[in-house]
Amino acid sequence: MTLITVPLPNTESEQLFFQLNTAIHSGNGSHLQQYIEQADSADLPFVIRKLNNAQPEQFWSLLCTQNAQLASNLLDYLTEPERSLLFSNLPIDSAKDILLHMRSDVRRSLLRSLPKPLNKALESSLPDTWENEEKASMSFPNGSVGRICKNEIIKLESCATTSDLETVLREGEQSSERIEWRYIYLHDKNGNYLGAVKTRELFLAQSWDKLVDHIDTSIPTVHANFDLQSLKSVLDSTSHSTIPVINEHGFQIGIVGRTQLNHALYEKSEQQQLETGGIFGGDEFRTMPLLKRNIRRLTFLLPSVILSYAAVSIIASFEPIIEQIAVLAAILPLVANLSGAAGNQSVAVSIRELSTGYISAKDWLFVVAKELPIGAINGLAIGLVIALLMLLTHGQQNHLLPILVAIAYTISSTLAVMIGGALPLILKRAKLDPAMLSSPLLTTLTDAISFFSVLYLAQLMLL
Repeated sequence: MTLITVPLPNTESEQLFFQLNTAIHSGNGSHLQQYIEQADSADLPFVIRKLNNAQPEQFWSLLCTQNAQLASNLLDYLTEPERSLLFSNLPIDSAKDILLHMRSDVRRSLLRSLPKPLNKALESSLPDTWENEEKASMSFPNGSVGRICKNEIIKLESCATTSDLETVLREGEQSSERIEWRYIYLHDKNGNYLGAVKTRELFLAQSWDKLVDHIDTSIPTVHANFDLQSLKSVLDSTSHSTIPVINEHGFQIGIVGRTQLNHALYEKSEQQQLETGGIFGGDEFRTMPLLKRNIRRLTFLLPSVILSYAAVSIIASFEPIIEQIAVLAAILPLVANLSGAAGNQSVAVSIRELSTGYISAKDWLFVVAKELPIGAINGLAIGLVIALLMLLTHGQQNHLLPILVAIAYTISSTLAVMIGGALPLILKRAKLDPAMLSSPLLTTLTDAISFFSVLYLAQLMLL
């Protein structure tokens, strides 16, 4: 594993880097832990990311022998691909120890990114007590509430009393610093969720009071199969910061709040931005294996070659016209680029409305009807501007040429915005990713429409 070597910001961080290196080379785990605990937290990210070659694996393995919780906390300084690469190279025992101390949502994300054999080996090492909550969350699809929920909660049977809760807390069964302390979650003997009790409501309760008598009925629940936008709607309609997540059988697998939602929405936005740029499979770093990076990029480039070649073949079929009117060669990319820009505006609006739940995949006819007048008006306006520019620069060659270009752009722009608006909905209905496919498909279609519009009208009007 090799991380980018960034310059250290001050002498204190340089000294810390030297101390950590010394501890790693000597294999002194206690000194390594001591240096980290005494270090300025602002310097740690820079120092850890400066580790290179085999040092990261040695660093976390050695630290894990002393304090697995601390080793887990320091993983927050790495990106998800870097964590995945680290765990792929860590000794299996160290990886298992660190995994147990990670946040449940981060742990699930990491396990999904690991090779299948390693994934199974690590997943099988999880405690049996996590079977119902942690492993259940892993079975839900990406983009669902079940995938992002937090499992570190306090759950008790409905017959439990305040005294039982005190016993549980004293025994240290809920000692994790990441536990949700604000609520106690109750279930019946069959494990079905009954309700939640605010911890603060129990401060004045008698030791024999049953927790079920203090249930807050105003706390809503959300199904684990819900998507992120459905979750957002529920959170927007309640004053509670976290809400229980239940499966189809009524079993509570965890809780979810705005922290988990915002993090998931941010990751989704980042992923869509990468895919729009032609990078698939998550974040890419130049420290990743060469073959893996090549495959990610070829996933976008190879289909684009086929689509682009299909569009350009239209030009070849009208080659005699271009030979007679050479200026058409300069007009074609102009009309295609402007039409594509107009179409991408519609794509962006549709993807946003889909993500916010404002429209559904079934509303593509509604979208087409709404985009038609915008495409026609804007196409005519921009077409007239292009015609004026053509008249000033090439009008002396042929007076019909500016009119031809204006008509061609109006047609191609109108069709581009209609297709751009409907394409994400059609892809969504076909269970394909709109963010990944809309842009390359729209580019090909608008290029083909623009080329054909200009060249066909030229054949009709100028020859």
